[in-house]
Amino acid sequence: MINLQNPSPYLKAKNLNKPKKVASDEDWTLPALQAHLQWAVDVELYTIPFYMSAMYSIKDQSTEAGRLIKSVVNQEMLHMQSAANIANAYGTKLKIQAPLYGAEIPHLDFDLDEPNPKNIYHPYSTAIGAFDIQRLNTMCIIEYPDWSGSNSLQATDEYGSIGELYDAIAHGCELLKECIIGNHKQVNHFERFYPDTQLTITDSKEKGLPQVNNLINLIVDQGEGIKKDEQYIPPEYQNRVDDIQPTWDHYEKFTYLLKQPLPDTYPIQAYGERQRKLQQIQLSHFNEFLEIMNQTFTTGKTPDDFPTVMYKNGAAIAACWQNGVLPMFALSDGDKEQTHV
Repeated sequence: MINLQNPSPYLKAKNLNKPKKVASDEDWTLPALQAHLQWAVDVELYTIPFYMSAMYSIKDQSTEAGRLIKSVVNQEMLHMQSAANIANAYGTKLKIQAPLYGAEIPHLDFDLDEPNPKNIYHPYSTAIGAFDIQRLNTMCIIEYPDWSGSNSLQATDEYGSIGELYDAIAHGCELLKECIIGNHKQVNHFERFYPDTQLTITDSKEKGLPQVNNLINLIVDQGEGIKKDEQYIPPEYQNRVDDIQPTWDHYEKFTYLLKQPLPDTYPIQAYGERQRKLQQIQLSHFNEFLEIMNQTFTTGKTPDDFPTVMYKNGAAIAACWQNGVLPMFALSDGDKEQTHV
């Protein structure tokens, strides 16, 4: 059992429901848009521990695989910031809670895609684990492009890709542009890496809509690309500071890695007291990560210890793998019963 002192409620894994598409323009209410924006933040958060855990399982972080996955992790943090900035601009009361792994990828029904990426990238697993073919296939499924040009008003009531989800959000944002609040709880941790684009929403109402659309375009262009023959990331969205392939979107990076030999990863060892303690330390740091993310994105103010919390979270995940123990990113019901409060 894992015992944590004073765990936050955010550490209880969130069982997510898929969003239903808004059937008509008249149904795009502010609460409906806010719900979609919370879902977008949830989807972006889902990728961060999953990708980070796979990345730190690689023995040599200087390998091409390690560096490419790190570049994606950094951009997923940017995407979460961007989704949160949009959500806050529309007055959303965000809650950032531990994702649920080992089940379905949240919010998206990939069975709607033709072809279905789950049939292409198989076998796959959504459980936390080392960087292997199952985890890599899942990464490809998550970032699978919506190249069909589908939109949020087609017959089905669920979303088939992240791109389609953001298409719907963009439509809702345009219809409700008069609700945009400029400079409301905006966060910018990535200005040094993207000096040529606006990463916050500073204008209100209609004047703020181009800034909203810019953040949506950044998320989709970096993640999956828009068109099959146009995956090149626009220059303003490229990280030329420390990305070894700044023009590649996430889908292109992951499908490239599918063609390369898998790097050596740390094996899981027999679970003993040392492993339990390391897992407990790591989970406590992820607990702090969730708390500081909530504090940052619900207030727009970054605590002074934000960089320290980020560093410790990554270091603890790495320490788990180096000692043969699987990282944890939520408390189970059994763990919670044993928790000191």
